[in-house]
Amino acid sequence: MKESKYQVLNWKRWKATAILLKETKKELENTTQAISYSNELPGGSHKTIYEKYNKLIENLDKYDEHIKMYDTVVDFLEESITKLLNEKQREVIIIYSNYPNNSIERINEAVKKGYSQATFYRIADEAFDILDEVLALKNRDVERILKAEKEN
Repeated sequence: MKESKYQVLNWKRWKATAILLKETKKELENTTQAISYSNELPGGSHKTIYEKYNKLIENLDKYDEHIKMYDTVVDFLEESITKLLNEKQREVIIIYSNYPNNSIERINEAVKKGYSQATFYRIADEAFDILDEVLALKNRDVERILKAEKEN
């Protein structure tokens, strides 16, 4: 599978995940004090639950790392789509991303927009080729990144 196609198919899910992480982090930040436990509470696993909750609050920086990764990929993908593709290609890519696991619905939506199945997939392939130029890492790019990491 082409890298750009993979990213387009996961675009909406990644964006939703980033939003969920931001909301979860915000809720945890708003928790001024974790729930305390008491030995008087029935059941023996309450202490473990509270310890896990406190650990989540202590490790909020992990949320920032994951949010930054998702935002970086999504922002770069969206910017690439906006700047590199023409209007028809953008429309096709958005239809493609809206129905990542349902090709029948994807084609139905394309037909509503005035595209035949063949035209839709031809334009999609053109768009994926353009996006692959910036989204897919080439061997030389991977070698350059690994070399830079070794130097640091």
